[in-house]
Amino acid sequence: MQENEYRSAYKSLNPHKCVFEKAINSRQCTCDASTRFNLADREGVACADALLQQRCTQYLETTREKVRFSLQLTQAKGPLPHAKEIRVQLASVSELHKLLDLGTGLPNIRESIATAIERFGDIEHFPFTEITKAVSQFPVRKKRQRK
Repeated sequence: MQENEYRSAYKSLNPHKCVFEKAINSRQCTCDASTRFNLADREGVACADALLQQRCTQYLETTREKVRFSLQLTQAKGPLPHAKEIRVQLASVSELHKLLDLGTGLPNIRESIATAIERFGDIEHFPFTEITKAVSQFPVRKKRQRK
């Protein structure tokens, strides 16, 4: 399948792309508002609700902006390079889950953001000091040595 055909089919199958797709596909967090699907040999994640997608997008964009300095970036508009994007997605959701004391197990993105909004009011009032520390300290997977 050509890459352009894949992207076209992906967009038609997935009108509400999950902004936390990388984190969910890493199997280190979940979202009860997401749906997985396969296209060719790749896995995609769709969001069940456009309103939830907007809330997650706002949280992720705000987080990127707040952690920009700790990731040594001059700007944080749009998706970051893959490794940094994974760090931001996984560390921010994991830390939010931990700070809200939502129990053990995999962090649930929708639950974490919804609970944080209930507790802190607005996304701008989330505890980004702790989230930034978690993102900067998040362990990066080492590159494999090719043989």
